[in-house]
Amino acid sequence: MKYKPLLLSCLLLASCGGSAQSSTPAAQSSEKSIESSAAQTSESEAKPVASSSIEENTQESEKSAEESQQAYALNLKVASPAGAPSVALYRHIKESEDKLEINADPTAVVAYLSANSGKDIVIAPTNAGLSAITKKSAPFKIAATLTFGNFYLASTGNDENKTLDPDDYVVAFQQNNVPDKIFSYVYSDLTNVHYVNAATDAAAALISKKNVSDDNADVDYVLMAEPALTNALSKNPDASQYADIQAEFNKKSGGMDITQASIFVANSAEKTKVDAFLSSIKADVASFLDTPSVIDSFIEGMDASVLQSKFSSPVAAIKKLTSEGNRMGLGYKEASSNKDAVKTFASLFGITDIADEVFYQ
Repeated sequence: MKYKPLLLSCLLLASCGGSAQSSTPAAQSSEKSIESSAAQTSESEAKPVASSSIEENTQESEKSAEESQQAYALNLKVASPAGAPSVALYRHIKESEDKLEINADPTAVVAYLSANSGKDIVIAPTNAGLSAITKKSAPFKIAATLTFGNFYLASTGNDENKTLDPDDYVVAFQQNNVPDKIFSYVYSDLTNVHYVNAATDAAAALISKKNVSDDNADVDYVLMAEPALTNALSKNPDASQYADIQAEFNKKSGGMDITQASIFVANSAEKTKVDAFLSSIKADVASFLDTPSVIDSFIEGMDASVLQSKFSSPVAAIKKLTSEGNRMGLGYKEASSNKDAVKTFASLFGITDIADEVFYQ
């Protein structure tokens, strides 16, 4: 911390009850990627067949690639916010909007959690979905979590002792929303937190080391999310990552997940179709975490600007961040086997007494 008086009066972060988190789940066993299968096929064709076993392996590889391309045809109506959750849907990214709607406005997606929305699957912030179910009787159940947090605390380079102290000047964003609730839980003892509206404003503070909305006050630390963090770090050579919020949440909560965004299934949806869809997403997420380039064959021919609007980031950035420790926070974990984490996360938003019937089986 800098040894000088605070620039402004302090703001106390609300301390949120409950425990919460575990690190993003590791990729489980998955299908062979399209790219890998195609490469193996090409290599096999280029070499003379030395034995019947090699020929059988080649045929199996070709069959696997073909089946992977054709598997899991989307026969449900799905809505998702743009961003990490939509990346999990890469297999279906070319589907018509009637089948797959990806909206940059999460509130518009949450609005589909109603009896007459016509959607079979809605991917939404976990707290918003559970609130709709428990407080507004939305006819949906929570099936699985897809994103587990991509928040980090970054140092601007201003802090002289390079250690976060309670009165260091911190910029956070989206007060009382998901980023703030998680941050407040982890760092409940901070007394000099200043809020900006959006992640872009937080990025500006990290780059300039100033809070323009507070008379250009010197900033020590900034709450950030990926991929904005990586981009901002490249523009301030003095800046660095100070803490992984997911890891800090994990330590404080005793190993719970940040169940940030989840899949909600309409009660009216056909179970056999839903189960097939969930199995598809689980396998696709595992494949992507293991080999991010698996996405390439499914997005081939699509305009880069269209893809960025659907994923909220350039595909190259998403692949890079995923290969560097899954910094986008993508994953898949069934809600019914992760009830404690789901309930703990929900408690940060005042959502309690979640009945077992709310969990999809």
